[in-house]
Amino acid sequence: MSDRKLILGLAIPAILQTILRALFIVVDAFWVGKLGSDELAALTFSMFAVWASLELGEMLATGTNSLIAQSVGAKDFSLAKNIGVQNIINSLIYSFVIGIVFILALPLLYTITNLNPTLSNLSDEYLITYLLGFPIIILLSVVNSVFRGNGNTKTPFYLLLIALCLNFITTPILIFGFKFINPLGIKGAALSTIISYFISFVIGYFLLLKKNFIYSINKYNFNFKIIKESARIGFPISLNGFAFSLIYIFISNILSYYGTLGFAAVGISHRSESVSYQITVGFSIAASIITGQQIGAGNPDKAEKLAWKTLFYGSVVSIIYSIALFIFSKEIASIFSTNSEIVHTASFFNKLTAIVIIFSTIEIILEGAFTGAGYSIPPAIVGLSVNFLRIPLSALFSLYLGLNGIWVAICFTVFLKGVIIFFWFRKGSWKSKKSKLLKKEIPYPEMADKYFPFS
Repeated sequence: MSDRKLILGLAIPAILQTILRALFIVVDAFWVGKLGSDELAALTFSMFAVWASLELGEMLATGTNSLIAQSVGAKDFSLAKNIGVQNIINSLIYSFVIGIVFILALPLLYTITNLNPTLSNLSDEYLITYLLGFPIIILLSVVNSVFRGNGNTKTPFYLLLIALCLNFITTPILIFGFKFINPLGIKGAALSTIISYFISFVIGYFLLLKKNFIYSINKYNFNFKIIKESARIGFPISLNGFAFSLIYIFISNILSYYGTLGFAAVGISHRSESVSYQITVGFSIAASIITGQQIGAGNPDKAEKLAWKTLFYGSVVSIIYSIALFIFSKEIASIFSTNSEIVHTASFFNKLTAIVIIFSTIEIILEGAFTGAGYSIPPAIVGLSVNFLRIPLSALFSLYLGLNGIWVAICFTVFLKGVIIFFWFRKGSWKSKKSKLLKKEIPYPEMADKYFPFS
């Protein structure tokens, strides 16, 4: 198989996965919006807590993807199967704790954001239901990570497609009621997501067993080395994503001085770049799989070559989209608003976004390559430090450039992150970060199931 077919064969289904995940909120917003403006506003607010919890909750899933990819590359299939079953159970426990912590933290979140009592109560209905079922959301993420680590990105796409179809059917039934089912309101949207994810998880789990990608759950025996290695890889990425969510609370406070115009224009620009972002994340997933498997196989130079090729293909798509976004910045902004002032401001934001999209592509795809190699510290350091700069820079630039200064600050940090990540990856220090779980050699790969060193 050619390198191009390998990369695109992994990236295209992964891109479709990211699009499907984004559609869950679209389905919820469509049906919740029919309940009223307060319910829709509460759902929109709740997404902050959802995204923040997911960033932390998927820590072990991120580590699972990398470790299984390396194990498969090293032909240590017994280790790969043990990592899979270990982290399915470990994630169940870990995500339950995360869900409870977030539930306890909700009153503090409402206080910090000055949410009024009506929206607080509605947000509670959605978020408490969602967070109680949070382990199910994470279980599907881990199952999908096991598939991806084995080089299979098609099955995770189909599992998410099944979940999305179920969600579209069950959401209105649970929100508005049907025959013997009482209407649950906004709570029904959260419950629908949990039910649809659970069904897809069950299907995915039995497919993993059928394909011999994991051991049965009854063979689970807690292994500290596996959870330690998974957390070592996944925690920096999760912390970076969580901090990114928090940073936008402070950015929102600065935006609030510009009223509806500020929030609307920034929201439109985020939506305008979302297509490029989803495509880039798909290539990032491909980079993590390819890099992990080649590092595991002891081919760091080939891992580097394929990572750069993945970046090249992803960049071609991003550049094409950025050109279209720059040329049609006003027309794209007009899709989301008819207010001339908002469209004018968002159009300027879109042009700035178009200029720096390539740097965002570099950051995200090379983050995937770093993570696949088991060295997630560099993207976390760059992300945490540079994203934090958005707060003082937004405040400073807005003094001189007004609302435009906030988006200039955001775009400048995107440029900065892309440049730093590019040169850090080029140094090649990540090539020697192979997981310690693979240090012990197995004499004959075909005897892997009889020669598992960490059981």
